[in-house]
Amino acid sequence: MKIVLQIMPWFVLLLSFIVLAFFYNSIPNKVLIARSFFGDEATLAPKTLFTVFRVPLIEIICAAAIEVMRQKFANVNADYYSMWNILLYTVSIKSLLQACEIVSSNSLFYYLTLGVVIIGIILAIFKGRKFFSNFFRGDFKFSGAERAIFVIILIAYLGLAIVPIFVFG
Repeated sequence: MKIVLQIMPWFVLLLSFIVLAFFYNSIPNKVLIARSFFGDEATLAPKTLFTVFRVPLIEIICAAAIEVMRQKFANVNADYYSMWNILLYTVSIKSLLQACEIVSSNSLFYYLTLGVVIIGIILAIFKGRKFFSNFFRGDFKFSGAERAIFVIILIAYLGLAIVPIFVFG
């Protein structure tokens, strides 16, 4: 059962790609790449493989960062592991909801996504509140390889999430 719970968020992330691939031909010629906080202003870009699959790619990058943290602190404390698990599930569900928004162009998915993110963050903070208070007092050090992974993840994230907003905005 534990292995299913570990694999499930990765399956949901994969499902985002499947949904977008299945409905690719029915997606409008302009694809949503960013929305204002309240969901009223949108930045659109021409439909390409990049603009359609950009969101799940971003979420894979976020999930990879969470997975590094989840593995790093898996043996430290069950609450730490649960906190990262909650965040991994939040990212995967967010990805699926955003894929549904791209396919349907329905702003309801924007608000569902926002709700999932808010709930996920609140649950993670509640579950991992001791983690953050102990993190700065403890001996939590990252190896050179882990730091390099985080730098690569950050660069990939910025390239996928931020740069297109400037290019198409």
